Amino acid sequence: MAIFFNTRGENYGEFRNSSEHGFMLEGNYWKSADHYVQAQRFQCAETQALVRESAYAFTAKSLARERPYALRNDWHIVRDRVMENAVRAKFAAHPPLTEKLQSTGDAEIIEASPMSRYWGAGADGTGKNMLGRILMKVRAELKENLLAASADAEKRIG
Repeated sequence: MAIFFNTRGENYGEFRNSSEHGFMLEGNYWKSADHYVQAQRFQCAETQALVRESAYAFTAKSLARERPYALRNDWHIVRDRVMENAVRAKFAAHPPLTEKLQSTGDAEIIEASPMSRYWGAGADGTGKNMLGRILMKVRAELKENLLAASADAEKRIG
């Protein structure tokens, strides 16, 4: 079974980076994961602040796209780590999201974005689906942490 998000009528819209689930990370409040990820594309603190303070995720993405000349040179190297940091912080800040992610069990999670062949599956479904992979990685980490906490509790009780 696969779970697709970023589609019409979906049940997993909260998994999108644009969902309005804010969090604190690196000393700043981010309105969405998209705000954080788009800001991290730049090393200039002024540009990062402009993106962070934008009203909506769509605006944050638009601001970032308007400044290709200012992109950090190592973006292709750090982007996966940046996305992982955003996803972890988002889910840590919102327990109901964590529960929803865990409720997916072992299902494959796919960002069904026809526009993104890197973060999503692309229009033809053959994209890298890196956001889906990161969500599955975070889900596995959460499961591992729960199992470890349960084992610790059993040791203390027993």
